[in-house]
Amino acid sequence: MLYLISKLDLKAIYETFTQMDLAFLSFSLPFIALMYLIKAKKWQTLLNCINVQIPIRRSLEIILIGTFYGTLTPGRAGEVSRAFYIDTEKSRSIPTIIMDRVIDIVCLLALSVLSTVLFFKDRNLIYLMVLVVLLFIAGIIIITNERIITFVFKSFSQRKEHTENYIKTIREITENRKALFIVFSLTLAYYILNLIVYWIVIKSLSPALNNILTFSLPIIVILGNIPISISGFGVREFASVTIFRMLNENSAYGFSCPLVLYFLTSLSPALFGFLLTLRKKS
Repeated sequence: MLYLISKLDLKAIYETFTQMDLAFLSFSLPFIALMYLIKAKKWQTLLNCINVQIPIRRSLEIILIGTFYGTLTPGRAGEVSRAFYIDTEKSRSIPTIIMDRVIDIVCLLALSVLSTVLFFKDRNLIYLMVLVVLLFIAGIIIITNERIITFVFKSFSQRKEHTENYIKTIREITENRKALFIVFSLTLAYYILNLIVYWIVIKSLSPALNNILTFSLPIIVILGNIPISISGFGVREFASVTIFRMLNENSAYGFSCPLVLYFLTSLSPALFGFLLTLRKKS
């Protein structure tokens, strides 16, 4: 992040924030609220696969708490903390969170490849996306393959019961085609809303910015999910600046757009999640 900032015009970045149309930006708030309701419904659906029923409101609260812990860790790994807020065996609840992330990543990869092919036909970006796709596919195989899971659990001296519960949960979810269809559909709806929010962010910073930039969102998000920095800081902004330059747009906007989006869709909800953790402790 510091390297990227050193290469950009700080005054220009500051001006992008001071000139932002906050009134127009506020139109994004209902969409963000709906995005989090969708996330809550997704996880509720996955929990139903293992006969764990929680109200949508409770699911939303735990999602917000998970978002808080997710912002503190690379690749949002902290979202696994959601498992500690429901009354069920962790080796059963954690796989639902992992499958939630897997479905998220699969949808993001598909949208990223589509965006790259349709709008951003840059050779270096294509090579990077191929590498990212292979990286995430390898990761998905590792956390869902029964033999690998068994080996990993044995390596960490986990009880056989935990291994069996994990594998059983993965099977119950992957074999429930109706639930998978619902969760995939909700995930796509989530990212469509996210695209709308990103378009509002772009236009609130400058109405003159190219509308095509909106479709860079899946690429920026998937790269930000690579677990090499806290909350994807630096990686996400670097990808955005690169794409903005590709379309001959001001790099300062490329830096500002993902930051504003992160504040709206991750950091602000995470603050609500933090308040919920305090309430639970008290």
